[in-house]
Amino acid sequence: MRILLEVGMEEIPARFLKPALKDLENNLKKNLEENRINFDEIKTYGTPRRLILSISNLSEKQEDLNELNLGPAKHIAFGSDGELTKAGVGFAKSQGIEATELEIIETPKGEYIGAKKYIEGKATKTLLPTLLKELVEGLTFSKSMKWSNKKMKFARPIQWLLAMVDEELIEFEIEGYKTNLTSRGHRFFGEKEFNVVSIDDYFNKIEKNNVIIDIEKRKNLIVEMINKNCVSAGEKIIIDETLLDEVTNLVEHPYPMVGTFNSEFLEVPQDVLIISMQVHQRYFPILDLEGNLLPKFVVVRNGVEGSEKVREGNEKVLSARLSDARFFYQEDLKKPLSENIEKLKHVVFQKELGTIYEKLERSKKIASKIIELTGYESKETNILRTIELSKADLVSNMIGEKEFTKLQGFMGAEYALRSGENQEVSIGIEEHYYPRYQGDRMPESIEGIITGLCDRIDTLVGCFGIGMIPSGSKDPFALRRSALGIVNIIFTSKLDISIKELIKISLDILEEDGVLKKEKEAIYKEVLNFLIQRVINVFVKKGYRKDFVLAVLDVKNDNLLEVEKKLTILDNISSNENFNSLISLLKRVGNISKDYKGTVKIKEELLEEQAEKDLYNYFSNFLGTSEELLAKNDYSTYFETILSGKETINSFFDSVMVMAKDNDVKNNRLSLLSSLNDLFSRVANLNLVEAK
Repeated sequence: MRILLEVGMEEIPARFLKPALKDLENNLKKNLEENRINFDEIKTYGTPRRLILSISNLSEKQEDLNELNLGPAKHIAFGSDGELTKAGVGFAKSQGIEATELEIIETPKGEYIGAKKYIEGKATKTLLPTLLKELVEGLTFSKSMKWSNKKMKFARPIQWLLAMVDEELIEFEIEGYKTNLTSRGHRFFGEKEFNVVSIDDYFNKIEKNNVIIDIEKRKNLIVEMINKNCVSAGEKIIIDETLLDEVTNLVEHPYPMVGTFNSEFLEVPQDVLIISMQVHQRYFPILDLEGNLLPKFVVVRNGVEGSEKVREGNEKVLSARLSDARFFYQEDLKKPLSENIEKLKHVVFQKELGTIYEKLERSKKIASKIIELTGYESKETNILRTIELSKADLVSNMIGEKEFTKLQGFMGAEYALRSGENQEVSIGIEEHYYPRYQGDRMPESIEGIITGLCDRIDTLVGCFGIGMIPSGSKDPFALRRSALGIVNIIFTSKLDISIKELIKISLDILEEDGVLKKEKEAIYKEVLNFLIQRVINVFVKKGYRKDFVLAVLDVKNDNLLEVEKKLTILDNISSNENFNSLISLLKRVGNISKDYKGTVKIKEELLEEQAEKDLYNYFSNFLGTSEELLAKNDYSTYFETILSGKETINSFFDSVMVMAKDNDVKNNRLSLLSSLNDLFSRVANLNLVEAK
């Protein structure tokens, strides 16, 4: 059997479409599996006006159910008098059967009472109305609405329902909307309503009615038509993938057209114009081959042909938008960016953490400490000036009017240059926001790196300090993103700074401001754990083995440069043929000695076997060089020294009984193993590494 379901609606927001189709597919799969109904494939299609799914090779009936449920053991289910106990009676009731229907089941563990059930599968057609009705009613959206006198909530008002199995109607009703065998074509270029006699007939007619229900097909058609009809020689079009997805889900049939705007607007920075086109109007900007914006754009019409009226209408709307942008820009240039700093005293960052101005003052103090630790004194003036101006554009006309919020940082950099600030400060203002999202570019200038770090660590520690810790989906200050940003910035910039030190600096400064609501030590531990989780994720994503990452971090190493160095060396030595067998031996060393609480002083006179003497000599020699190796951060030699002890350790376990009858000898051997384990774990806890 084949199934088709179409839910027709008023146009839903583009961002709702794919999640709704995914939910339809996942929920239907779950329901069919729970109802023991087999199928081959579920496909979904969608436009702003319709959600569609089809199922192929649906089984004619449910699979029969033949199951056995075991209850309590026989001696528990029956008393000495042979009558059922409360446990036995309770089991029978839970299975919905009489006590006489219980059976004694032989199992490898003995005799148990059981209940056998046989339920013959029902015809699938009889179940479909309920399944599909519940499927539609169960859809949820990030924002839903009620309409008319209906009780149900949906993304937009439902207009029609089509449901069929092969050539038959599946009858059900939702809030007065009854299923039928009719659908609707394109709103402007299709039939208002058309009948279908089969599923194939639906697919043929929907296409003839100028509705492209396949999302990927619509998307590819937009790109193809733009490249074919909208690009002239010497031009290129910015086809942003996110914008392309949005536009694809706004139309049922795309038709790209080229529009123009007054070239006078090009005096405004082109990023402002591009943002206005992409975000506000969903247009694709056109550039020359050097990357300069041209006074042209592409708008995708919901139709099958062009229209001068549609083109002119879009040009007028864009002109109004760009006029606003030009006005804001010109007004902002009438005064230097630094004049905005005073206004930040009246902009609250968070009521308990103070204003943005106060936050910047804390950031400058954090920066001074970081500069001292990392040796960037020559850059101190630029860095502190970058921090001072980093949020000044938030109260500019361009950003403060909420029209162009995506340009924060970029406008600050532009206005800084126009105000006479140096290039380094300008670049730092823009870069301190990077990375803004996963996969975004990273700050490259030291001004942008340190400003971004100070801003994020103040936010992170401050919010934890007043008890605003992310939970579930609630993260109003994007602390997870801030923490990940901190780790990625340090990692990519190779900044030689300890995460622990960074937290402590911020905590001390927040304490001076008197904003902390919790004990410093508790805040420190919470923030450190929060950041370490991001460190693990970042290194694993970079391709390092998770057990290696955990092993290195377990020795409380929070300098990411050192962590990466150790991980690289571990990766290299793990290819040694002796590595896996050595790891097994080290685990044995750790396991045997982990509970030893006695003295760690090893007495040479108690060493009896040659193998334990050899192990002691290996330990002594290693101990003698270990401090020097660690002081030089020579982790490669350190790990190689561990690797060189494989045969000695192996020989010890082959020929020495650790748990000797003589208590002194036993404790001496445990002390040797315990000391050896401690020595091995100074760079990484190799007991956490898995042998492959």
